[in-house]
Amino acid sequence: MKTNTLTSKTIIAYSSGNLGYGFVTHGITSYLMFYATAVLLLPGTWVGIIISLGIVWDAVSDPIMGFISDETHSKIGKRHIYILLGSLLIVIANLLLWNINPKLSLGNKFVELMIYVFLMKTFLTIFITPYSALGTELSSDYYERSKIQVIKTMFFLAALVMVTAFSMLVFFKPTKAYPIGQLNPIAYRYMAYTGSFIMLVTGLLTFFKTQAYRLTSTSRRLDLKTFYHNILFSLKLKNFRAMVIGYLSTNIASAIIAVFGLHVFTYTFHLNNKWISLIIGSQFVIATITQPMWLKIAVKTEKKIAISIGLFISMIGCLVLAGLVILRTFVIMYPIILISYAVIVGFGSSPLFSIPPSMIGDIVDQQEYETSYRNEGIFFGMMNFGYKISQSIAIFILGIVLDLVGFKAESVVQSQFTSVSIGLVLGLGSLLSFLGAYIAYSHYNLNQEVVLKMQEELNNKVKEDIL
Repeated sequence: MKTNTLTSKTIIAYSSGNLGYGFVTHGITSYLMFYATAVLLLPGTWVGIIISLGIVWDAVSDPIMGFISDETHSKIGKRHIYILLGSLLIVIANLLLWNINPKLSLGNKFVELMIYVFLMKTFLTIFITPYSALGTELSSDYYERSKIQVIKTMFFLAALVMVTAFSMLVFFKPTKAYPIGQLNPIAYRYMAYTGSFIMLVTGLLTFFKTQAYRLTSTSRRLDLKTFYHNILFSLKLKNFRAMVIGYLSTNIASAIIAVFGLHVFTYTFHLNNKWISLIIGSQFVIATITQPMWLKIAVKTEKKIAISIGLFISMIGCLVLAGLVILRTFVIMYPIILISYAVIVGFGSSPLFSIPPSMIGDIVDQQEYETSYRNEGIFFGMMNFGYKISQSIAIFILGIVLDLVGFKAESVVQSQFTSVSIGLVLGLGSLLSFLGAYIAYSHYNLNQEVVLKMQEELNNKVKEDIL
């Protein structure tokens, strides 16, 4: 087990890989649907099928990739070989995805988009699952694991701001040919060039600057029986189940915000693009800059306690939003009031991004304590699997909810019932998700004392084996 203290340079070099990955993935999340329908002119149903199947494949491939990286025997390193390969393949696929010729036939564009989306999902998994597992292998220190995840999360959130704010301002400027900049195919190419460049630089930086921490598997147990056994074992661990269910619940809240957020700000509160950018930007900026603060809270208390506090604050933010929805006539006149919601939820949700991944390292210590094996890849793969499947289901249900509350896409102004309903779904739906996460995390019982005791016994066992 790694026990040496990491330098800040090593942590930053490792974490930078999340900037390139975040830029590429946020680009797909934020722009792919619009690009495929408004620029490539593909039917929305066709695009929806591609994206849905891509999410399913993305989810299924995560535990598979985790298992492969756990059991890979390579001098380059069982994680590093895939970090390098994934980085290079993502660069290529990202360029192909955003350079489809709009003048091709619908059939050709559909086939190309489907191929490139599946390639992107595959290559992103090849990179991110081993990359995430490496983060827990860099250190066995109980709180240093959290520090690594905090800095890694800050890079990821910075990528989100770059894609949603920087890209919109720089790449999608209106031109004479395209008064609506989002309709300009060249804008997406420039975004792709930028994203691929950042991915290449940060991927290589992560690969080369963490070489001292490369590991290799000596077991070579690459068979289905071992794969299923490792998955079943992960699900049998009470702490892993608690952490995963809690993590999935918070991400259902993020799915609600992703699906309903723009609708609520547009139709419930009648905000223009500048106000929407300010509110959403405020939420993610607060979530980013308060990461170090939450690390200190976790150090002074416990990881579980820090998450519980964050969830409680997030629930308060949801209640604030629900109240503002009820008072929407007043809020429409003074939209600055919505900043209060953004600040509260941004602050409360901050530890929910970074602390759960650091818990994986502690859980894997428990696995090693009970079995003598470590399978970081499987645990991160299963966590990503559950996260993606739950989000896809939540998004599907929320689409139905939009129809049930009478949302009419062709109407600039929605009915009062619809406007209030979508606002309450955002506020109260997120509240229930955070409450579910709070209940799930209450069953997590690993703390510093327990983890240090397991690590001490493991180290003593290693010394006895050497002697």
